[in-house]
Amino acid sequence: MVTDQSTAPAATAADIDPITASVLQRRVDSISKEMATMLMRSSRSPIFNEIGDLVTVIFDRNGNTLAQAEFAAIIAFGAHPSLEYIIEYFGDDIHEGDVIIHNDVYHGGNQNADTGIFLPIFTEGRLIGWAAAKGHLADIGGMTAGGYNPNARDIWQEALRIPPLKLAERGVPRKDVWDLLAANIRFGFVMEDIRAMVGCCTVGARRVVEVVERYGLESYESHWEYILDSSRRQVEAEVGRWPDGRYHGESFMTSDGVDPTKKYKIAVDIEITGSDIVFDFSGSDDQSPGICNMPPAAAKGAVRIAFLMLMASGGIRIPTNQGLFAPIATRFRKGSIVDPEFPAATIYGNQLCDEVVEAIMLALADALPDRVCAGWNKYMCTATNGIDPRTGEPFAAFTVFQRTGPGGVQGQDGWDALGFTGTAGQMRYPDPEMLEITTPHFLEYNEYLPDSAGSGEFRGGYGTRSAWRTYGEGQIGVTLADNMAHEGAYPARGLFGGHDSGLNELRVEYPDGSSQEWGSKEIIDQPVGTRVISSAGGGAGYGDPRRRPADKVLAEVRDGLLSPEKARADYGVVLNADGTAVDEAHTAALRA
Repeated sequence: MVTDQSTAPAATAADIDPITASVLQRRVDSISKEMATMLMRSSRSPIFNEIGDLVTVIFDRNGNTLAQAEFAAIIAFGAHPSLEYIIEYFGDDIHEGDVIIHNDVYHGGNQNADTGIFLPIFTEGRLIGWAAAKGHLADIGGMTAGGYNPNARDIWQEALRIPPLKLAERGVPRKDVWDLLAANIRFGFVMEDIRAMVGCCTVGARRVVEVVERYGLESYESHWEYILDSSRRQVEAEVGRWPDGRYHGESFMTSDGVDPTKKYKIAVDIEITGSDIVFDFSGSDDQSPGICNMPPAAAKGAVRIAFLMLMASGGIRIPTNQGLFAPIATRFRKGSIVDPEFPAATIYGNQLCDEVVEAIMLALADALPDRVCAGWNKYMCTATNGIDPRTGEPFAAFTVFQRTGPGGVQGQDGWDALGFTGTAGQMRYPDPEMLEITTPHFLEYNEYLPDSAGSGEFRGGYGTRSAWRTYGEGQIGVTLADNMAHEGAYPARGLFGGHDSGLNELRVEYPDGSSQEWGSKEIIDQPVGTRVISSAGGGAGYGDPRRRPADKVLAEVRDGLLSPEKARADYGVVLNADGTAVDEAHTAALRA
């Protein structure tokens, strides 16, 4: 039982050594990263060890984030609401040696597949913190292997719903609970991934205890109080420089897995008053009957991602901890697409991060023109599962090399093929050879998609084009995407004269010679020899394209990324006959 929950005494200026505070902050940050490295190297699933669809976090005893390794930021920022609920749920029934598993989206989770392990950290019988690992498990029950099924209509069809549940109690593993989980998960290696998560949390807890023993608990807690307060004060000072006012922005998702042409509005009203900022999503559309509903934990994570982008654009670098988000408040309307009523399906909710971020950027474009980012082309990914004929074993995989492009910002082009806002560019690109070794796929090509970037003084990032063949037995494929051209999607918005983003296209060619467009949220059979052709569009541009230096336009034409026709039409840049130099006279005349 927790023996001491008293608050650490308030630190005074005389108690705090700024150098010690800096060392402690970096030491705990390194612990979170050590945990992530350990998890990737000891896990079985390529989703963990190849892609890095995971996070590791160190919290204080009250559940405040101290440091995190945010390979998938949308998951990282979804860990805090989960722990808040766990602390409330168990109360004083937390003991040294307990290990808790949780994924329930209706009680703090961000996505059922994103399952968390939470381990309380004790020293001398006193709770001093928490170590957590959270990641996308390759299977978590439900009616489809891998968890993604656009035909799901409620939470029970999607996954095994896990409220706070102890895998171990007072250091003793609970065999009944482990067996319950294993009985509802298709792939044996998933249980090994869960054990790897427990292992990395155990190491993280051990490292924190070592730090506390070195510096003393009172010094450790008082310095962390100082660190969190320092982060809060820095952020409040920065937000205090932003213009007060109320700002509105909207973004749209197309297709909910039920109606492929239906559009859903994600709307935000942002109110800035002094150093406080409120993100109100009450004006968003009602929840979807399909899988495209976003739990509040995921929506809060998306808000934090957009907030970090705004801070970073201003050159503000603050460690990711609870103090960083102290000025932020969020509001949601129950029954909306970003706060659905139970038991709505939610497996696609993480991916609405793109729309949340775009709505925020559009809202603040006039207030913070030097901070906002033009629209990122929406998420593009396929998941697949079946039986690998080489081994006779089941497999599940993501083809996350289908990377769309982010938007441009003032002074900087969008990064090429960065992909989903929810991973903030940190989730890794899978090794094509490892994909072919571990799953029955043959990748034909994967490269930048020419002419895909939205034109601008600072262009959007380029998207990618890919093609692969499948040869799994009983293989099915599931799309997890938006911005499909054939569904009539709206492109992501350009800013200040920049052009809108590209759109996405996905086509399937079957062994019998037939073919079809693959919808953004659709499950299909993939017989042996099926070929998939993917075009993931680029991001939107920022600023008038005709202000872009002509030599940059020429360089991209030379590299094969930009066609001479688009260079002329969008950028007003005319090249000589062989395309090796700018025709200065004609370019000046055209741009004039």
